[in-house]
Amino acid sequence: MSRSQTHQFLTISCFLVMLGMGVRPLASQTTPAQCSSVPSNYLTMCTEAQSYLDTFSSSYLSEWDHTKSPVAFATELESTNCNLGPSALLSSTKWAQVLAELNGFANVGVQAVTTCMSFPIAYQPFYQSINDTQDFANVVTFYQNVVKEAHRRGLKVVIEESVMFPAVATSLPLQQYFSGLSEAQVTTGRAQNAQVIAQQVQPDWLNLGSEPDTQSVQLGLSAEYTPSGYASEIGSIVTQLRAAGVTSTPLLGAGCGAWQTNGSEYINDLIPTGLDYIDLHIYSVNMGYLADAVQYMDLAITAGKGVAISEAWDNKMTDDQLQGKGDLGVLSVLNSATPTNAYSFWAPLDQEFLGDLVDLAYWKHLLYASADFSQYFFTYADYTQSASLSTSQVTTQVDTTEAAAFQSGGLSPTGQFWSTAVTQPTRPVTASAASGATAVADNSIVSIYGSGLAASGTSANSLPLPTTLDGVTVTATDGAGAQIPLPLFYVGPSQINAEIPSALKTGLVALTITTPSGNITTPVITNSVAPGLFTANENGKGVAAAQFVTDLSNGSQSTVPVFQCSGGAGCQPVPLNLSQGTAALVLYGTGIRNASLSDVTVQIGSLSLPASFAGASPNYVGLDQVNVTVPQSLAGSGTVDVTVSVSGAASNVVTVDFQ
Repeated sequence: MSRSQTHQFLTISCFLVMLGMGVRPLASQTTPAQCSSVPSNYLTMCTEAQSYLDTFSSSYLSEWDHTKSPVAFATELESTNCNLGPSALLSSTKWAQVLAELNGFANVGVQAVTTCMSFPIAYQPFYQSINDTQDFANVVTFYQNVVKEAHRRGLKVVIEESVMFPAVATSLPLQQYFSGLSEAQVTTGRAQNAQVIAQQVQPDWLNLGSEPDTQSVQLGLSAEYTPSGYASEIGSIVTQLRAAGVTSTPLLGAGCGAWQTNGSEYINDLIPTGLDYIDLHIYSVNMGYLADAVQYMDLAITAGKGVAISEAWDNKMTDDQLQGKGDLGVLSVLNSATPTNAYSFWAPLDQEFLGDLVDLAYWKHLLYASADFSQYFFTYADYTQSASLSTSQVTTQVDTTEAAAFQSGGLSPTGQFWSTAVTQPTRPVTASAASGATAVADNSIVSIYGSGLAASGTSANSLPLPTTLDGVTVTATDGAGAQIPLPLFYVGPSQINAEIPSALKTGLVALTITTPSGNITTPVITNSVAPGLFTANENGKGVAAAQFVTDLSNGSQSTVPVFQCSGGAGCQPVPLNLSQGTAALVLYGTGIRNASLSDVTVQIGSLSLPASFAGASPNYVGLDQVNVTVPQSLAGSGTVDVTVSVSGAASNVVTVDFQ
């Protein structure tokens, strides 16, 4: 339903109510499941949004044939928000926040990130006007490093370039600066700002602005940009960028918000400006905005342009808040609705919106689709504990728990939903080389499974282990920003075996694999211990890859393997004789050595036994061993299960046989 159709429907509805005929409201008469936990004071917001989502899904997304086009799913890199200003971006603690957030997004599984470099953040004359001769170069270097680190993780970058927010960037005299600029000076300044981004920072996509109404507010203009006026500014910027040699990379886009009055006029006027694609912002599902977005996309597609969404979220508001408001009024409602998004009872509705966003992206072959408010992929605020808090207190609470989630690798239910929806099936998976479990430890051996990881199979043949094999490297970046290459045992097209270095900070780590075809990033969460036992079948199951050691009565010692292997039948347990003397089982694994001996126990059958040794196995990188004395009472027990537990964390189950 278009904006005009929506207003027409509401006008007719009011007329019929006046006649006493009654009209079925947009929202369902019954509370939908997605709204079942929503407090009564927010219920209208939820039921109306739910109704619009249901309508959009049934009326529009039903046209999609479920073919999945290549889309770079993205989210907002909040730590690099240009409106924070140079003083915040260049602070001593900022870079660690950026790396932790990038690692968090690598864990989510997105393929791109969005950030902003709005005018005049990269405009040198502005810095000269405020007698700041150093920060211009430092800010440009900061964003160059952001793009570098994102690319190193296999993430593409969308940079948005409009104008900065004076009310947010309070450390800068922006309001005064903007008030002294003519329309031509704004266009010239924005063009030079964009040229620095395109040529020096080099993102994958450069969006020149998708909110003409917002830009007019930030500049303090007396009237909102007209469609032709905004297109004239964007066209001038594009012309200057093309003349400066920006012809293919980055791709250039611009657009409007889905809420924009006369949005079709804005899109039609932007199409002939030389842009590569049309970019949209979607910040509400009310009033048919999703349907309007489809209409704007179709205009661009028909004209041969690409389409994209650089910002999207289902801000919580009601139709009554939006009816009759022009674009500037809508902006006020959108801003006031933002704090409401923080509560965890919105998670089911957010997930439905994100599901529709993914389907829309596939349906319309979007270049990228970016979900805003990325903090909710990691945490929400608990309404029962936060309802009495101020907006700033709720924001602080969310930011604090989000930072902790970056370190631990935790995702909220919404983050898990988004991850499942957008993660590419070819993304490598890292696991313990012994057990196959995704929990791994420092100084442990891991296997990275994927496709196209190396041109051929190559093994290391010397110590210390190399960090490059056949042109392949794996670099770990931890939450503290440390970047350490992994020692490599083996690289092959579908598997890499490596050691997790002890110098990494425990928690979420991004592994960037440099392959013949480019960089691939996969997350892994490291722990101090993560016990895994090797098996003879090399799959983490079945008979243990272990030895049975017996102190014989004649003073000698017998050491035998606990398994035997044949080509057809695989590896089977060898019956072990407990009658010849004191016997011990030597189990081999990884992820154990960082534990205290008193914290290690071995479960053999129904018996829980203390380990007599637990630590690094001599002469083997990353290999651990656990020794346990086997009591005579196990004689005749046959095949039994064996596990090693370290501080309550249990290994995979292996087997041995006692005759």
